[in-house]
Amino acid sequence: MKRKILSFLLAITMLLSLTAGLSGCGSGNQAKTPGTQKSETFTVEENQTAVASKDGAAMDFGCLLETGEKITIQKVTPTPVDSDVDIYAYDFTLSSGQPDGVVELAIPYDDAGLSADEEILSVCGKYLNEETKQWEDVLYTVDAEANKVHILTDHLSTYSVFKVTNAGKRSEYISDVNVYAAYMTTKQAEQLLKTYAEQGVSWQEDVISAFLNANSSLPMFAETNIPTLVSLGGAYDDMITEPFGNALTVLGIATSCTQFAYDAYSNGLTSKETSISGMKTVLNLGLNLASSKKYLLDSFQVAYVGVGVIDIALTDVMNFAIDTKYESTKNMYNAYYARPENKRRVKDWYDLFKKINKENKSAPQTALDKMQSEIDNYVNKYWEVAASDWDSWIDAYEKNGKLSKYPWPSESDRNKISSNYKAEIYDYLQVMFQSLSRDMYFDALTQREKEYKELAALLNRVYTLNFREDYDTEKAKWANAYVKLAPLSDKTTAKEWTIRLDDEANGQMKFTLGAHETARFPMKVEFYKTEKDLEEGKVALSAKLKPFVKTEMEVILNTKTNKVDYSGTYTGVMNVTETGKDIDVTTVVTFEKDFGDGSYYKIVCSNNETGSTYINGSYFVRWSTGEANIAGAKFVFSADGTSFSASMRDHNDKEWGVITCQK
Repeated sequence: MKRKILSFLLAITMLLSLTAGLSGCGSGNQAKTPGTQKSETFTVEENQTAVASKDGAAMDFGCLLETGEKITIQKVTPTPVDSDVDIYAYDFTLSSGQPDGVVELAIPYDDAGLSADEEILSVCGKYLNEETKQWEDVLYTVDAEANKVHILTDHLSTYSVFKVTNAGKRSEYISDVNVYAAYMTTKQAEQLLKTYAEQGVSWQEDVISAFLNANSSLPMFAETNIPTLVSLGGAYDDMITEPFGNALTVLGIATSCTQFAYDAYSNGLTSKETSISGMKTVLNLGLNLASSKKYLLDSFQVAYVGVGVIDIALTDVMNFAIDTKYESTKNMYNAYYARPENKRRVKDWYDLFKKINKENKSAPQTALDKMQSEIDNYVNKYWEVAASDWDSWIDAYEKNGKLSKYPWPSESDRNKISSNYKAEIYDYLQVMFQSLSRDMYFDALTQREKEYKELAALLNRVYTLNFREDYDTEKAKWANAYVKLAPLSDKTTAKEWTIRLDDEANGQMKFTLGAHETARFPMKVEFYKTEKDLEEGKVALSAKLKPFVKTEMEVILNTKTNKVDYSGTYTGVMNVTETGKDIDVTTVVTFEKDFGDGSYYKIVCSNNETGSTYINGSYFVRWSTGEANIAGAKFVFSADGTSFSASMRDHNDKEWGVITCQK
């Protein structure tokens, strides 16, 4: 495959494992202690930044290691985890223990048996946890042209490349949520951050949309309307939707910041197409806006320093011709900085700048200013300490040396001498700035990993619907009925969203937020009496659920036959069907006695004008339905007993009039 693709794998099985219709990520593959093969040991020489074994395994350590440090790269043969997985493993060790910062490892692999399209999908980096003996996910990139996997780490141990030759087993070992497919172009990252900085009316939706469109790390959201996604389809209260929307926003911003940090680290010192100043300007806008939002600040701060140190490295320092009369003075200047107590190695600068960054995490521009000032102060330190007693400094450098040979330079000439030395420092500190930028890039990746895990926790949060029937009859009306959520998307099945109630009409439906999103947030609950009714879509009862305000919701079916007192005087009209005439009527309902699941009432409905009666007798009224057992009439009280309607029927059951009355 003729391209280089970044792949950043998290142990993010949790993001999809509970999500209906989505496949999970595989990690934590059991392995025994690897068997050793050949090893090569290298002794770090002065100004050396990387080593490579004969078969291509390598370590780029930048400025982190001292001259004389020993590095061992040993090829190992791990215990196979699967017949369809080839493992290319190496053990990396330092004589001093662990590096003080981030190193980049390179591990070669054989792409035989893989097509160009399969290679990126079939290869990943892994780390062998020494305590658990599990292969775990790492931060890695795949270079398909060179057949190498590059791994960023601050801890040396056994690392490997997994090549999964069976496409059906990829998800067991390679995450479907390929967070480094959170890879986006720098242009896309810049546009996303500018969208955030502009703070338009729908800026959050715009940021999330830009993030999801720029990469494929969250495929489950690909077809979801953005407003629907941000509002969680109206199925959840603001207490739930706001953290989710914020998590997606932060992830988009973190991904953009990480891309800036990557571009600065990978291309900042070598590519003219990388606009360090442009990236820094955009990040600065974001920093100012995010000053009150801690959840956004971390990503901006790390990326700002990562880009900023490369900006310092690219400082254009002028070289000047030094007047010959100051040649001896310049030699004194050089001798001062050559003294062991004054000389700074590249690693010394690295340690100092790391300390400055650590002490100014919350003020990245201050950290960068202090780094730059440190160099300026260092190259001018000699003039400060020597100014008070120049003659003594001359004498210390050359016994009985004359001022005429070592004249004190003018301010302009002092600046020229310091500038020339500063240019030398910037030149040999390039590797230090590269190492710092790599650290920042690693921190940005780690920050984004944290954001993915937080989003994963939200998506994997389990929500529960508890169904129960509140009844007072011998058997529950909805015993053994089927319950389904609807409507559903074509990304899931009805079976996944259907349960059967037990003999007492109790049941529980559990699902993750991620699964609910895949189903497009169904919130209508449908009840089916039998399995056949379910298959035929014959809904016996349905209701719209209220939004979730917490992780559990009670759904109660109240079928109790609560007693209702219908006694009282009702007034209204009788509409004659044939003529359409309304006749004023009065109905008096008098309680007589309770019986079973209802009561007997004396019901007399009279014509107000003539006094003649349309209904006159003692009738049984069932509490659960409000229906009175009257021959020649379909008489039903309202649920609260404040009104009734009666369809008057002849001997052929034909309606001849309708009575409607209010109490």
